[in-house]
Amino acid sequence: MLSDKIVSFVMTADGLITVDVKDRLRQVRKLLTQHPIHHLPVLDGNKLVGIISPTDLLQLGIDVEEGGDDVPDSVWDGLGVDKAMETSLVTLHPRDSLLHAVELLVKERFSSLPVVDEFGELVGILTTRDLLRLMIEEG
Repeated sequence: MLSDKIVSFVMTADGLITVDVKDRLRQVRKLLTQHPIHHLPVLDGNKLVGIISPTDLLQLGIDVEEGGDDVPDSVWDGLGVDKAMETSLVTLHPRDSLLHAVELLVKERFSSLPVVDEFGELVGILTTRDLLRLMIEEG
């Protein structure tokens, strides 16, 4: 039951892929095309300051798909993560219930939520894929 489990039980924590707030969008595009992920937490040191997704790049007219756009190198090199990231964040705490997490995902129409500790430091991310994996495991 979702109300009996906490976020840390299901979230992705190991091998979490992130970008730094000072990184360039070229790095974001590389990570999104090389890994099966759709959201990249943005860090300033250890503190979560944003999240970036292909949708954020599309709002700048940039297609993430390799070879799917005509963006010159000067644009990729000139634009920083801070120009595209979402900073109005909805986050979870590792001890939040999975029921609360699912309610937020549905209400806010998100497919992932960053998980932070009491200091605002990123400790994981909860995705709909994590929840589906739990459903499969519990049969």
